Amino acid sequence: MRDDMKTILIINGSEPGPHARGGFTAAMANAAKALLKQHFTVLTTTVADGYDVAEEIAKFKAADVVIYQYPVFWFMVPAALKKYMDDVFAYGEFFAYTDGPYGSGGMMQGKQVLISTTWNAPEAAFNDPDTFFGGASADDAVLPMRKAHAYCGFGELAHFSVHNVVRDPQLEANRARFLNHLRTVFSLTEASAAA
Repeated sequence: MRDDMKTILIINGSEPGPHARGGFTAAMANAAKALLKQHFTVLTTTVADGYDVAEEIAKFKAADVVIYQYPVFWFMVPAALKKYMDDVFAYGEFFAYTDGPYGSGGMMQGKQVLISTTWNAPEAAFNDPDTFFGGASADDAVLPMRKAHAYCGFGELAHFSVHNVVRDPQLEANRARFLNHLRTVFSLTEASAAA
């Protein structure tokens, strides 16, 4: 276990419904947990299962890194995940108002966030000025989520995205790609991080 990073919180932000059952998101979150618990203390929350606000605040305070795994709904986080953030990101716990510049009152300094998203949009729709997103990357498209965490003082780790999950999910290949991403981000060797 690395001395500078001991606890990771994985948040499954899926919101099962008629067009998305949450299985892909759960598989990705579970894969991350299986890999990372070999090296770190791993805490988890599945938003759809319900939560206690005080317990969630305690998890964030304990965590060095927070990983979100969620499907993008209408270019935003699912409604249940947004409500979770509204409930949990409390004044005096996550942020406070200061006399400094806007956004300088974050109380989660020293912590980092990694956002892992699944999209119906194909990968080719990003990073090209002639396509739907006008040249924006997947990281650009989740800017509100990134800024919500920056406001609370979080730094960012390299984010991850899976595309075209409705028409061509390729769960096994994408899960393997995600695990390799996590190995890189957390400096885990292939031998010590076999999952």
